[in-house]
Amino acid sequence: MQAIEQAGRDGVGLVVVPIAFVSDHIETLVELDIENRHLAEENKVQLYVRARVANDDPAFIAALAGLVKRAGETGLCKEGGRCGAAHKDCPWERQRAS
Repeated sequence: MQAIEQAGRDGVGLVVVPIAFVSDHIETLVELDIENRHLAEENKVQLYVRARVANDDPAFIAALAGLVKRAGETGLCKEGGRCGAAHKDCPWERQRAS
């Protein structure tokens, strides 16, 4: 909100990039698109734009699929995909122990 008010004082526009969101959802649509846009208008911000989020973009889905595939091949642990005996809930460790 402070950035919106400051943009109004500075006479500049804003491009909002919701980097924590990978898809449109109620928080994006209500808070960013409605509430913050209204605040921008009240503060006479010259331009208020929200960048699109990834949603179901084919490149994003392919990247996610690649991450899942690699995690399935090597695991998610830093130690070469193996947690070690201390982590008994690790599926890789259970598989190795059996």
